[in-house]
Amino acid sequence: MTVDFGETVDIACAVLDGARFLPDLVKSLQSQTHTTWRLWVRDDGSTDGSSAVIRSAAARDSRIHLLHTGGPPAGAARAFGWLLERLPAASSYVMFADQDDVWLPPKIEHTLAAMRAAEADAPPGTPVLVHTDLIVVDEALGIVDPSFWDFAGISPDPVALRRFVVQPITTGATAMLNRALRTLVGSVPAEAILHDWWCALVAAAFGRVVAVNEATVLYRQHGGNAVGARDPRIAINELPTAIVRAFAKTAEVRRGIAQTAAQARAFLERYGDRLTVEDRAFLDAYSRIPEQRFLRRKMNLLRYRALPEHGTLRRLGIVLRG
Repeated sequence: MTVDFGETVDIACAVLDGARFLPDLVKSLQSQTHTTWRLWVRDDGSTDGSSAVIRSAAARDSRIHLLHTGGPPAGAARAFGWLLERLPAASSYVMFADQDDVWLPPKIEHTLAAMRAAEADAPPGTPVLVHTDLIVVDEALGIVDPSFWDFAGISPDPVALRRFVVQPITTGATAMLNRALRTLVGSVPAEAILHDWWCALVAAAFGRVVAVNEATVLYRQHGGNAVGARDPRIAINELPTAIVRAFAKTAEVRRGIAQTAAQARAFLERYGDRLTVEDRAFLDAYSRIPEQRFLRRKMNLLRYRALPEHGTLRRLGIVLRG
């Protein structure tokens, strides 16, 4: 059964060397129960024929559009941000697609239904982001885990700016933005770590983030993932090795702290006049962590970055390595 609510959904997809996966993505879009959609693609400098795959698909399906080819690669956040600025101004709803995923047939239909329900329940003009769970699969689409949220130890709730500053809660391949959110987001700044992370921050601060407890995407894991699924569960016999490995990632942890701090500062600078006093104070304090002296930095990492749901071991690791 196909469903047409009379509302066009615009889908942004940044591509880089995804030729072997793109046919699966396109086919899954063409199998959607909601058929009124448009796909807008930026090829970010592929060398594997990705543009040819999209051109071939566009020649057979007028809903598919290739907007840009050529490098050097801008990276996922910049490439998706570029697309977000160039989608039709009249777009009511925008989604993001990753080149290597497969969308389940009711993805657009069910996400749009949740979006409309959220908009109906909120004041007019409220920025809304709707996101869903995913099915983690291997490169051949074999199921690894039926729930990415469970697999990665992520709870979509509660929606709080502090949680969203510290770690990404939403996954871009499941997200839908309404026009109010897209307008408030505007351009994605250079300090944004991920385009969808930035959009979720805006929605968490000024509108609504709605989680749908349904997997709508086959989230393919392979060697080329920009951001992949990670299983946080550790068996007792793996604990010593895990601890050694954790300390070996000190530089990675500190780099992540610096990136989230820069993102927090950019968010404060852009939206500070709209934020509450409490949110401004938190963002200012969090953004200063990397420049603080040893003891103060450790204390503020525990205060601002180590969330309760991280668990004792992970919180200790954040403080020791940060």
